[in-house]
Amino acid sequence: MGGVTLLALFITGCALFTWTAFHVPKETAHLTVFNVAPPAAPPEPSKEKPPGPQQVKKDRAEPTTESPVIPHPQIQLAGNSPPPVPAAKPLVDPGPPVKDTTAPESKPEPPAPQPSNARPTWEGLVLGALNKVKRYPRDAALRRQQGVPYIRFVMNREGNVLSSRIERSSGFRPLDDEAISLPKRAQPLPKPPVEVKGEAIELVVPVEFFIS
Repeated sequence: MGGVTLLALFITGCALFTWTAFHVPKETAHLTVFNVAPPAAPPEPSKEKPPGPQQVKKDRAEPTTESPVIPHPQIQLAGNSPPPVPAAKPLVDPGPPVKDTTAPESKPEPPAPQPSNARPTWEGLVLGALNKVKRYPRDAALRRQQGVPYIRFVMNREGNVLSSRIERSSGFRPLDDEAISLPKRAQPLPKPPVEVKGEAIELVVPVEFFIS
């Protein structure tokens, strides 16, 4: 009995020792608060526009189109080279005008016209003979009709007219009819000179009809 009691006490003491030895007091957990800065916002994407194409300045100026200068036509004599263009002279101030005190020079009078000794041509004589017998048609004069018809006629060496017709009309029938009748009315016409060859001579003559 005593031994059992001692054993029970021994076991109880060992249990107490073991509990005492291995009991670890619990520590109260403390919460530590740290001031943590909020996370930085992500940087906004740059809104800058991408650089556009750079304009390159042209070093050389664009050539300007000038209208060509057209020279004025000049009259040139055949066989002569065109006269050189004189260079422009600088303008010089002539100063105040100087009065001319010299007496004007006397100009010689032009010589009097001399009578012409030239003989009239045969063609001129024929035309004069036609004009002597020419009459202005009455109807054409009343209507103020004017013109120059051309007639073609054939004459022999004695001045007699063989045929006559209109070469070019004046546009008015009365004037054309009067012109056709002139050669036969004026015959015999002046005889042709020796220089004009042939037995039949054909002529084309203008006949003028104008109201003065």
